[in-house]
Amino acid sequence: MPDSPHAHQADLFATAVADTLAEITSVLVGAPDSGAVLRLVTNAGMELLGAAATGLMVVDPRGGVEVAAASDEPARFVELLQSQVAQGPCLDCITETAVVTAFDLEAEHDRWPEFVPAALAVGYRAITSIPLPLDSRAVGGLNLLFTENTVLTTDQLRLAQVIADLTVLALVQEDGYRRADRFAERTLTALNDRVHLGQAVGLVAGTLDIHPAAAHTALIGYAEREERGIRDVVRAITDGALDPAELFR
Repeated sequence: MPDSPHAHQADLFATAVADTLAEITSVLVGAPDSGAVLRLVTNAGMELLGAAATGLMVVDPRGGVEVAAASDEPARFVELLQSQVAQGPCLDCITETAVVTAFDLEAEHDRWPEFVPAALAVGYRAITSIPLPLDSRAVGGLNLLFTENTVLTTDQLRLAQVIADLTVLALVQEDGYRRADRFAERTLTALNDRVHLGQAVGLVAGTLDIHPAAAHTALIGYAEREERGIRDVVRAITDGALDPAELFR
């Protein structure tokens, strides 16, 4: 008796989950590259959990909360907004070390009066924030952004937490009492990498007279094609060792 369409769909999803987790863990056990893992995590939020966009915020050891990664510019705006107005689901998620769900942002004006109108204006209608746990406290949050009212199932929330946990492992990569110190070091590295990536994107966009989004895509694509770390490619661009035009060849 042939498999039902539902069973076939479930098999495809299970394969996608296995492939994604295998890709993330292969980076963790290989040459640790926090930037690569953060990129895989933001993609996983969309591909496996149905989010329209994803973002990652981390506690900056110097104070405050910063954006470590985002799937696109609207998502980055929403993440930055939470940090700037000091309110939103991710900040609550970090403070409470717990999942925070807003399946209908329209109903959350009283909860986050400054954040909600701006998030709705960008087009998001629901957000789920998953804590990044380390030593019984949250050191960041994984944000899943939806353009429709959305309630995640228990299994989806469990998968989201697994992905969030792997993100912490990517930033820690250390045992024992050194873990918190290592997290601080890697967080600063990730934030510095984000600044350098932005500089490289601006340089490529300005040199080639293209949109920053196209420049960002070209940088990531070149790194993947050439099997080079994005940090190495960014450094080559900003140091002048790599001609921006080479990204498109």
